[in-house]
Amino acid sequence: MLPLNKKMKEILLEVKNLTKHFPLEKTRLFRRTRFVFAVNGVSFSLKKGETLGLVGESGCGKTTTGRAILRLIEPTSGIVNFEGQDLARFDNRELKAFRRNAQIIFQDPFASLNPQMTVGAIVEEPLLVHGIATKAKRIEMVAAVMEKVGLDADCMRRFPHEFSGGQRQRIGIARVLTLNPKLIIADEPVSALDVSIQAQIINLLVRLQEEFQMSYIFISHDLAVVEHISNRVAIMYLGKIVEIAPAKDIYSEPKHPYTKALLSAIPIPDPKSCTKRTILGGDIPNPANFPSGCGFRTRCPMAKKICRIELPKMVKVGKDHYAACHAL
Repeated sequence: MLPLNKKMKEILLEVKNLTKHFPLEKTRLFRRTRFVFAVNGVSFSLKKGETLGLVGESGCGKTTTGRAILRLIEPTSGIVNFEGQDLARFDNRELKAFRRNAQIIFQDPFASLNPQMTVGAIVEEPLLVHGIATKAKRIEMVAAVMEKVGLDADCMRRFPHEFSGGQRQRIGIARVLTLNPKLIIADEPVSALDVSIQAQIINLLVRLQEEFQMSYIFISHDLAVVEHISNRVAIMYLGKIVEIAPAKDIYSEPKHPYTKALLSAIPIPDPKSCTKRTILGGDIPNPANFPSGCGFRTRCPMAKKICRIELPKMVKVGKDHYAACHAL
């Protein structure tokens, strides 16, 4: 896990009670529309130069949270402040200017690249959209950023299908870096890559952060990967953050039973290890039919009567350590 940067003083991003509900098709005339509660009241802040790991099972709302922050999809409600400005108040011109400072690395390094464009054209496209520099200068900038991510300038004339998965992810990172953003949302950037390539991409992201002082929201379902890049970690379950703390505290003293279960599932490269696994029972609740009280109660080994009735509030359980559980 990364040490906290002494320069991390100012808040870059502040998310307050962010929600995103997707309507389902009505099945009967005059029947009330049902919703999928994908993101259901997410709140956190992100400092300049900081990396926040956003972790949880598939379908918990991680990607939707990242896209809603950037307004790639419109939030149902909530506030997203970037450098003190409310993004919901931005018009199209202001939103375009914001996109120079906030970018996303997509999960699939192949689907996110246009197969009909050369790599050089793909990486240059953000500069064209924002009207930056002349053609000759843009080519120089593209060549420089390609070198930053470990690719030769000769690659600019080739097409995405000519590269490996790791190389395509580097191309995606290069495209993001052309605008020198302040915030990057990395949506599972290494989940489709081999373990050795994962390490290369993680090391690249760390090196680039040190050089450009960017902030990351690193979305992943793999706590072992998140440990090596994050300053803080937020654990999501059914559209809510159930625990958030500095990375060292999450891994050494987890408080929420869901966090403990996730940590117990991390493989340990020792055949003699006798680590006790926490096996969660029950089924994951349907986000279109949210259970009463705590969303985790149907699988929690510590569930109490109050868990069926009352939604647990986020409480402080240590220095900069917060969790939402009635058992705490």
